[in-house]
Amino acid sequence: MRHMLLILVAVLAVWAGPAGLARGGEPVGGAAIPGLESLPPEDRVRAQENLERWKQLSPEERQRIREGFERWKQMSPEERQRVRENLETFRKLPAEKRQQIRENYQRWQRLSPEERTQIKERLDRWQKLSTEQKQAVSRRLEEFRKLPPEERTELKERLDRWQKMS
Repeated sequence: MRHMLLILVAVLAVWAGPAGLARGGEPVGGAAIPGLESLPPEDRVRAQENLERWKQLSPEERQRIREGFERWKQMSPEERQRVRENLETFRKLPAEKRQQIRENYQRWQRLSPEERTQIKERLDRWQKLSTEQKQAVSRRLEEFRKLPPEERTELKERLDRWQKMS
């Protein structure tokens, strides 16, 4: 929580453009950032480090962070707590699992809105299935995966033809 506060202080200090900041968001003449003097010394150092990292970001990265902060402000306290818990859970995962999640997220981001909608609809249908139905689908999928590649290809082609029929 404290770390997030420090990041937000540094981001807001640059983004909000208080009187001590020039138009480009840089401190004028090395002026201290207002509000940081109330922080303990180690937190002030961390906030200053965050500000330096902020300066290194591209305009697109800064905009993405601003948008994320706006979304954060719009969340209820319960939603924020859930995000914090999810982040903590994520950080405790093994490195390879975290990497897999990042890759899945990147793939998701590359999908078209139509593809995302289809996936969400399939997930919704899956969640509505009974436990027995889910088990049956899982068994069939496993059987499909065990088929030789040419048989899987043939089945996929048949399914495509069947779906295109009127």
